Amino acid sequence: MPGWGVIPTIRVDDVAAALEFYRDVLGFDVERDNPENSVVTRGDARMMVEPAGAHYSEEYNARIRERLGSRSANALYIEALDLDELARRLEAAGATVVDPLAARPWGQKELTVEDPFGNWLTFWAKL
Repeated sequence: MPGWGVIPTIRVDDVAAALEFYRDVLGFDVERDNPENSVVTRGDARMMVEPAGAHYSEEYNARIRERLGSRSANALYIEALDLDELARRLEAAGATVVDPLAARPWGQKELTVEDPFGNWLTFWAKL
């Protein structure tokens, strides 16, 4: 059914630095550069990048700020048709690789990186 997409939000304490990392290191396009609500895209993947909560309810904003930078085992899963090139670019840029490029038994290869704000992104491609 059209219109039922999922757009994750990456919360950061420095939107400008996050957009620079996502654009220059991870190869995303910046679709909207707004200090309160930015959007980055890579192929069909789309994510919002927002600061630590300033425009929601007071309680929600406080909870966002409490959680900002906390550890999580969750990762966003993003298809990358250029995975080998992306892996080389990430290595050259000194990105934090959580799990290096490797083949998986389900017929894919994957690579997980951590952005400067503690968010994990797993890029994958079919073998």
